[in-house]
Amino acid sequence: MSTPSPRRYVVIGAGGVGAALAAGLTDAGLDVVLVSRGATLGVVRERGLRFTHAGRTRVLDVPVAGGPDEVGLRAGDVLVLATKSQDAAATLPLWAWSARADGGVGADLPVVLLQNGLEAERIALRYFPTVVGGVALIAARHVVTGEVDVANAPRLGEVVLGAYPSATAASPAGAAAQAAAQAAAQAVARAVAEQVAADLDRAGWLAQHVTDIERWLAWKLVASVTFAVGVLSGDDDERARLRTELAAEARAVLAAAGQDPADAARELAHDRSLAAVASGAHGPGQQSPWQAFARGAGSEVDFLNGEVVLLGRLHGVPTPLNHALQTVLGRSAARGEGPGVHSVADVRTLAG
Repeated sequence: MSTPSPRRYVVIGAGGVGAALAAGLTDAGLDVVLVSRGATLGVVRERGLRFTHAGRTRVLDVPVAGGPDEVGLRAGDVLVLATKSQDAAATLPLWAWSARADGGVGADLPVVLLQNGLEAERIALRYFPTVVGGVALIAARHVVTGEVDVANAPRLGEVVLGAYPSATAASPAGAAAQAAAQAAAQAVARAVAEQVAADLDRAGWLAQHVTDIERWLAWKLVASVTFAVGVLSGDDDERARLRTELAAEARAVLAAAGQDPADAARELAHDRSLAAVASGAHGPGQQSPWQAFARGAGSEVDFLNGEVVLLGRLHGVPTPLNHALQTVLGRSAARGEGPGVHSVADVRTLAG
């Protein structure tokens, strides 16, 4: 294994995305610490994190910490937030205001966001001047605590990274110093995004740096609003129709908000077949919301379908199906219910 670089990745979140990032970066000889919490932290400390990819199961050889105090933040660290969207608001300030061993605080470090939805990057900018937005595409199954199974092969998955925001509005007259500071922060974020993309390419991912990350976040949102349909019961045709209509509502509100989603088929530079998902590896529709309901771990639906509802309210666009799905599954999550308790018909009835 090569000598670790002075750059250290602090991967916050030991679920599917975080485990795959830690595995790849460690295999590439990069310095990594994986941060977990709760039951997962206890299991990982007791017997390690079991990671399966391309038919091989192993226990990851990576340091594990329970929070910033155990990590000991330092210059050269890159924070990578791999938690679920609903956890970003509580997690980011915890890391931003943690003292660094060499002086300063965590907010002085760059942070990379890999959440679904549009909100995590905005939250991060409240604390961190150097923010990299990201879109992760990976078929990772995390249902059993401390065990992650990735179905993509031969690469671990795909990731698109870019400085956030990709541009800022013109500063008012007399604010030259502020404009210069903003430009400098964006230049740093672009350099970080390029470096992280290069490291992830070495680490077994298909990674691409872009200069318009907002368009990619919007593209992923259109796909993400369909994920929670897998939590519902119903036949395949019913679920397929609901997915199509949910995505159509998402496109409508994004258009009203002036957001132009990326065209992945045209704009991705890599060969996506290199991260193809093995046929039948995971159950159909068992994406992250299904897995969260199966574990009783809450739901990110409020930041996916709820984001569409929010944009609809802001821009006067009806979103009855996204609102109904958010409501049905919000109530279900609050009751601690598992997948399959509610149906496609329940959503359509509520939508009217």
